[in-house]
Amino acid sequence: MASKNANDRLGKLAQKLNNHKLDQSIMIGFDGYVDSLYGVIHKKSGKEKQFFKDISGFADHVKGLSGKSGQVELSLKEIKIGGNAPIMSQAMGSLGFQVHCLGTLGFPKIHPVFEDLHPNIQVHSLENPGQSDAFEFHDGKLIFSDCGSFDDYNWEKVKDRMGIDDLKKIYLDSQLVAAVDWVNLPHASDIWLGLLDEIVKPNGSVGKKFLFDLCDPSRKSNQEIREALQIISRFSEFGEVTLGLNENETNIVFDALENPGKKETSTEEKAKAIFDNMTIACLLIHPVNRSFAITQKGMVQVEGKLVAEPKILTGGGDNFNAGYALGCLLELEMEERLLLGMGCSGAYIQNGKSPDLSELSQYLESWMER
Repeated sequence: MASKNANDRLGKLAQKLNNHKLDQSIMIGFDGYVDSLYGVIHKKSGKEKQFFKDISGFADHVKGLSGKSGQVELSLKEIKIGGNAPIMSQAMGSLGFQVHCLGTLGFPKIHPVFEDLHPNIQVHSLENPGQSDAFEFHDGKLIFSDCGSFDDYNWEKVKDRMGIDDLKKIYLDSQLVAAVDWVNLPHASDIWLGLLDEIVKPNGSVGKKFLFDLCDPSRKSNQEIREALQIISRFSEFGEVTLGLNENETNIVFDALENPGKKETSTEEKAKAIFDNMTIACLLIHPVNRSFAITQKGMVQVEGKLVAEPKILTGGGDNFNAGYALGCLLELEMEERLLLGMGCSGAYIQNGKSPDLSELSQYLESWMER
């Protein structure tokens, strides 16, 4: 059961959501995947299936096959929209925002899996999607992706297929701009710099909010990671910039810093080092059981609520970003932004779909009863 103070806080936040009508426009880019979600079968007898519950158990099984070979049976759960931009767009659209989703959703024709995106989303597809197979466990997921369609996907292609005038109009109409999945787009830095130099800079500081998400940067060099951080910092001249990381990403980015200090340190200390190496308004960190944010005012941390029986895991971070963005656009306090991030993510994981405002409010109220 939550404490009385926590109950009051969640109750007031749920009430705030009930009193709001959202009509802001959002711009989100630049990826897109077709995701196939699987459970991994451990034992099977007739139609009865037992699944691997955690990644370590599956890893031990795979390790035991070394030098022997073996078969791993999968159980397809769902084929769905994938990619940080489409999933975050779906979440923002469900909350009630008008969303421009720019990404790799099929070209010249939209892939059928994206035809059922929320009606609040206007799709601008620039290339064919990547393909991902996600193995889901109770403690996380393993994603195997084919990103070959992204090889020639750069800023010039974005401009050519979108049109510079339409890009400018979408940018100016949007109160928040989210640029996500830097890792899996080989030319993401080129796209982000093009957006900065040809769209953002010419219009000066017009009060935008910017949200960046790297995705798992383990395949990138330390130099590439540092360059990405520098690009993100440059957007701060033109608006309020937030970078979001999960715990694993925090460790990797910290290790990429030049002279980061001691290696044996907490996630919070690593996050502070990353923040001090950038020029941004907020560094947002979302481990699985809590979330915290670092700003010039210091650190704000909020405990989370673990979902005991998740219906879906892939996309939880994108829904967290959507909830946090909701709090930003409502100009809420940081603690409330973090609660909305965890609430939106938790509702998505628990129910298997992105919540609307009413469903998010209901989830927050149910959180009070834990």
